[in-house]
Amino acid sequence: MVGLAFRAGKTLAGTAACEKGLKHRNIRLLLLQDGLSSSSRKRFLELCENTGVKVITIGNGNTLGDAIGRPEIMVLGITDRGFADAICNNYDGGSGLNE
Repeated sequence: MVGLAFRAGKTLAGTAACEKGLKHRNIRLLLLQDGLSSSSRKRFLELCENTGVKVITIGNGNTLGDAIGRPEIMVLGITDRGFADAICNNYDGGSGLNE
């Protein structure tokens, strides 16, 4: 589902783009790779808490980057409500987004 959202142009990839998207309230769901540095993780978690965006941490390796064909990516913002809901439903058993 993440790869499909990326190909549809409904994502922001990378730390700078996601930080800007969160500040402008364009992101519906933020995906963080487990290997993200602690300072970056803290910064994004604070931004998400302030803006009410749900965060999902993706497991080991380059799972997030591999899903979109860009292995170096550690942060991905989903900008579309439908894709965000679908990813949440698949990830946590159907609870959807909190808003």
